[in-house]
Amino acid sequence: MGESESGEKYGELLEPFFYWISAQRRYSKYTLRNYAKALRDWFGWLESNEFFGGDPARVSRSLAKNYLVELSSKYAGSTLHNRISAIRSFYGFLVKNSRAESDPFSGVRLPKIRRDLPVFLSEGQMPSLLQCPWTLAAEGKIAPRRAVCDALCLELLYGAGLRVGELCKIRWGDIDESARVIRVLGKGAKVRFCPYGAAAEEVLLRWKSEFAAGIGPEDFVMTTDSGKPIYPRYVQREMKKYLMMAGLPPNITPHKLRHSFATHLVNHNVDLRALQEMLGHSSLSTTQIYTHLGVNRLKQEHRAAHPRA
Repeated sequence: MGESESGEKYGELLEPFFYWISAQRRYSKYTLRNYAKALRDWFGWLESNEFFGGDPARVSRSLAKNYLVELSSKYAGSTLHNRISAIRSFYGFLVKNSRAESDPFSGVRLPKIRRDLPVFLSEGQMPSLLQCPWTLAAEGKIAPRRAVCDALCLELLYGAGLRVGELCKIRWGDIDESARVIRVLGKGAKVRFCPYGAAAEEVLLRWKSEFAAGIGPEDFVMTTDSGKPIYPRYVQREMKKYLMMAGLPPNITPHKLRHSFATHLVNHNVDLRALQEMLGHSSLSTTQIYTHLGVNRLKQEHRAAHPRA
């Protein structure tokens, strides 16, 4: 079943759901695409199953379990969990709005997800990356406006622990310059307040004074050369260029600067509850993965220094 076909056939159920997660829950375009893909595949699988009664709002638990078995043979880890999470969210919406009696995936056990330790840059690697826009500008290879914009992106990704989608959506009214705090609308429309440091403040003030004249509180902070808001692909592309210039692994993504932010704070004994607030994690267990990175660092120090290690 094609995308347009599934949309037309189940539009009565899908349209209010996607309006809810986009307009009210404020999910990113990337998440919306993933949800659409997960539901499209689910509907396609139902259509091909002889036990499907024709109404996706009335699906048996056994069908849900069979689908999970099939997905488990194709996907593993977070991909599998994300697929089922999207479908569960859809059924949760239907139940809440009396469009379905129950969620067929409720109580269906998923395989445990393996939590890999986050990849990050070391504290020693960060300065060479952060310096790259300024170096290119000094060499006349990029315009000063581009250099300041890109430097500000890097400083806020690393200095405030922002997700790239959050970075692109910051408006001037979200920034309390006197307190050096950014109001961030994160996942699930959750608001949090992210402090930023003196280095980011310096770049922000230069950006505002030289390239953001006449701005208002509803204007986006970071904009491209054409004046449009920056977007995730722009940040990814620019960052990859700077990583290669600095001799760092080009597969380091903007999100890994967020990992670097968290890891470096843990290495300097940050309170985990405070870090949880800064990252916008709903569960402390998600934040605690960074403590394992701190333990690894301690083990390395022990092996290097102890005579009987």
